[in-house]
Amino acid sequence: MKQSPMRKPVVALFGGTAPVEEEAAIALPPAASPAEAAGPSVSALDLTGTPKVVLLIGAGGTGKTTLARWIGEAAIEAGAPPILAAADPLNRSLASYFEDVAQPASADPAVTAAWLEALFGHLMQSPANAVVDLGGGDTSLAALLRGVPDLAEAMEAAGCPVVALHVVGPRLDDLAGVASMEAAGFKPKARAIVLNEGRADPSMSREETFGRTLRHSVYRNAVAAGAVPLWMPRIPGNAAAEVEAKRLAFGAARDGIAPDGRTVAPLGPFDRSRIRTWLAAMEREFSPVRSWLR
Repeated sequence: MKQSPMRKPVVALFGGTAPVEEEAAIALPPAASPAEAAGPSVSALDLTGTPKVVLLIGAGGTGKTTLARWIGEAAIEAGAPPILAAADPLNRSLASYFEDVAQPASADPAVTAAWLEALFGHLMQSPANAVVDLGGGDTSLAALLRGVPDLAEAMEAAGCPVVALHVVGPRLDDLAGVASMEAAGFKPKARAIVLNEGRADPSMSREETFGRTLRHSVYRNAVAAGAVPLWMPRIPGNAAAEVEAKRLAFGAARDGIAPDGRTVAPLGPFDRSRIRTWLAAMEREFSPVRSWLR
């Protein structure tokens, strides 16, 4: 008689006793660096409740106007609209985003310097919050400082201190404005160096891209003397170009709102999300100097 084949015992799939093994780690792709995720940890002079004049200083194309727009919009949303001024001889685009932007009648540097002196004089007489977008490679402020080297001290004494925001990209030449102002003795108590990630190589970490800048003596000496280091986050994807091409306010871009009286298609949902993320990142990165800006 033929015997049936031997069957191996059935092993239970569930409920059996399994050997104890070490848990394997789950590998994830890199996201934000620890420094970026945690946000800034610097401290700065508190100017809460004090009228102040914010000066955007830097070479052309470093992002001064973008920063001025964000400061202006944030202040307006907070119920404290500042005086907005465009002093760039070649680029007055700030006036494309806000009404009643003050600006010189001419692009001539001498006219701009005289206009700037008149603006500062008015603010010393009637202190108020102001945001001034200076030109790339500005010479008007330098010309004014040659005649009034104690400008920062005089404005502080008048109850309207200056806030100097030096905006730089990863080019070493972008530090020229910092060096020239420091050499001229223009060192307001409230001053910062803003490193704009939007001008950096997106395939590298911000510390790698700005490595030469961060190691340079001009940067290190300015920070050691009291300048606050700040990062200006990048707007991801093509959202920045879309906002600029449509001349949208950041808040309107985030909310998908078309400006009144204009036929402009709102941003798509992904770009709206990118702007929303960027606005949150800006609030986080500039939190140490929030009292300087509104």
